[in-house]
Amino acid sequence: MKFTLVRHVETTGNYENRFAGVTETLYTQKGKEQFIKLTNALKEYKVDNIYSSPISRALNIANKIGEYTNTEVKVIDVLSEMNFGIFENLTFEEVVRDHNEHWLGWESDYLNYQIPEGDSLKLFHQRISDFLDTIKNEDGTCMIVCHGGTIQSIVTHLLNLQVLDRWHFHIPLGGIVEISYKENFGMLNKLHSLV
Repeated sequence: MKFTLVRHVETTGNYENRFAGVTETLYTQKGKEQFIKLTNALKEYKVDNIYSSPISRALNIANKIGEYTNTEVKVIDVLSEMNFGIFENLTFEEVVRDHNEHWLGWESDYLNYQIPEGDSLKLFHQRISDFLDTIKNEDGTCMIVCHGGTIQSIVTHLLNLQVLDRWHFHIPLGGIVEISYKENFGMLNKLHSLV
């Protein structure tokens, strides 16, 4: 399988440095411009399947690419961003001020600490890995339109890296990652931005 991973463009949550996670956020003016540039660039990609997060900042991009390429978009709930629970839609400063005990707990064990009303990184990563295991050995090309954290999990899983190795991969807004996967071996072919 050849994977093309696409991160959504700038939203108000990104611009304001919020833990947007599963919170719906709107594109900024810059994001709207990036949307046009990104979808125009991706309309030339040949894909057999398009999978998308259900969150609109990703789904809108997937739907536009699906329209351009005449490809059905399959919405997959587990491709959502990590659920930050009580941190959702707060800035770093607000989290430290209002939920410092939980912030310190999460900071001390990113992998296992479950944010109240949200995910642990381990659970989030496992859901994504379980989905990937159902498609990674198929033939063809797929595009997955989703989020930075989701893409980090996809990359580390397909490249057989540790979950926390995700921090070695910065996925820019509007970023593209291309990975080929065959016979239980993943290769990172490209990580770049089109916007």
